[in-house]
Amino acid sequence: MTTQRRKKVLVFRSADVHQTNRALAHLRGQFPGAEVTLLLQREQVESFSGNPHINKFCVYDSRAAGSWKEGMLLIRKLRKARVDLVVIPCRNSREVVHLSDAIVLSLIIPAERRIILDGRLQEVGLSFSRRMRALADMLACLMVSGIATVMTCLMLSMWRRPAPGDRVSKQSGKPVRVGILIPVLPDISHTFVYREILAMIEQGADCDVIALEEGDYGVLHPEAQELLKRAIMVPRLSRTAAVLRYLFFLVRSPRRMAELIHLYRPHSHGDKLLFLRFEQFHNVFHPVQSFGLIGLLKRRGITCIHAYGSTYPATRAMVAASLLHLPFSISTFVDFEHESDFRMLYEKIEGAAFVVATTGYCASRLISMTSGAFRDRIRRIVLGIDPEYGRDRVQRVDQASPLIMAVGRLVEKKGFDYLLRSLVLLKERGLFPHCMLIGDGPERGKLQALAEEYDLWDCVTFAGALTNDKVLEYFGPEHILVAPSVYAGDGERDGIPTVLVEALICETAVVSTRISGIPELIEDQRNGLLVPARDGEAIADAIQKLLENPGLRKEYGLRGRKKVRAGFNVYKSSGQLWSLIEQRCAGSNCNTNPS
Repeated sequence: MTTQRRKKVLVFRSADVHQTNRALAHLRGQFPGAEVTLLLQREQVESFSGNPHINKFCVYDSRAAGSWKEGMLLIRKLRKARVDLVVIPCRNSREVVHLSDAIVLSLIIPAERRIILDGRLQEVGLSFSRRMRALADMLACLMVSGIATVMTCLMLSMWRRPAPGDRVSKQSGKPVRVGILIPVLPDISHTFVYREILAMIEQGADCDVIALEEGDYGVLHPEAQELLKRAIMVPRLSRTAAVLRYLFFLVRSPRRMAELIHLYRPHSHGDKLLFLRFEQFHNVFHPVQSFGLIGLLKRRGITCIHAYGSTYPATRAMVAASLLHLPFSISTFVDFEHESDFRMLYEKIEGAAFVVATTGYCASRLISMTSGAFRDRIRRIVLGIDPEYGRDRVQRVDQASPLIMAVGRLVEKKGFDYLLRSLVLLKERGLFPHCMLIGDGPERGKLQALAEEYDLWDCVTFAGALTNDKVLEYFGPEHILVAPSVYAGDGERDGIPTVLVEALICETAVVSTRISGIPELIEDQRNGLLVPARDGEAIADAIQKLLENPGLRKEYGLRGRKKVRAGFNVYKSSGQLWSLIEQRCAGSNCNTNPS
């Protein structure tokens, strides 16, 4: 009797973690007994460790010395494997020009089938024309890169650094047109950004909304759906097109390109050819990703840039501003706290017309991490909410009351493992509240394992990711929201979690921790309870206090709603931001090339 061979599926890791996870879950559903291998870079393994849909990792390191040798060994290893299906996740199957390396590699690997899986989980076969275009792009890129390498070396050998006084951008008198850069659209974690932009537009702001990355369509919040109607996606460039765009500026604006290379060399181990490194082509943080944006800005006639996010959005804004001689500004959250490629906080703030920090904590951290000289350039503008948000919500009546809720991505910084530990203590005290965890993410497997270990399955529901209009149904004075945020090991942390603002305006009592900007919203024992981070017992004590005091829950909820309506009005905050853009960025000269 012969046994059937187990099906083998090889998945290329997408630039988007959420998209890759959704693709893996989809494939596991299609092939329950298959051996699924994820191909990814070494530094990406942690993001997928514990994913139940992955059987094996195939790891490589494109940044290591001698990476071409490792690449050859990887190809040899993959060719020896008997693979039934090769899957390349892609946000949009109509735009795959940037995937030429993945397509060519998939052709080298012996496989029965090769498919592209797009953001809506639709399968698209690798047609003959797609294969030929990928091969042609790779060959053309090799030839053009050789020319670009020689020209770069010649240019840098002749370049002399100009005096600081020469680096002033002068507005040309063209009509002002503002480009608002958002990191990703759609996305379940950027609702606060979408709300602010929609409020600006509602109040008359004339701007182009530009999405740098196309996100995950799995769960669409209403705000994302609305912004999708008017946002412009930055087109993906093939490698050859990116190198040609680089060559264009090398010839047309050699001084600006030389200054840009000089700016980034200290942050790329002195690499003068950093814009020509193939292995960085899918690194969202790398400045080479700016060339698709630059072409779009030129076509749209943008004269001023505002970027949401201090990581790759600010990097792309700074590169575009340098090469197009435009002013730019930045809105930051707490994304600057954890290490990322080309973080370059000092250079970004120095080059920006102004920088918005969403909390006082963020503003003080930016100053302490850069220079006190930037104090006047950093402005605090909170991320707000519509004062009438949730007024017409229909509350669910099929839930146990009071319900303990926790809402957010299932990642370390949310501290949900400490909430589970607090539930164990509450059970030991004879209290059995039901807890609903709303959200999804890489720590879901770990949290479910903890719930099983703690014997909490009778009182914890993992609801998965829900749209915020669905989450609204669970808010109300009879329930409790817990946001046990912590400082994560990699430096990630919350600013003020959006769900706290949403809960308070719906008069929901909240428990949270004393980290980052949270105490700027929650006043302990006035409109909520604050506890030390990573303290399950303190969380349990706070929850018990609210469970046993319905009047206190109602009192905190009323005070919370009053504070949010007074200090976190999205129409007021968006108006402040638009005024700043008009005054400091669109209407005045600014330094676009930090020294």
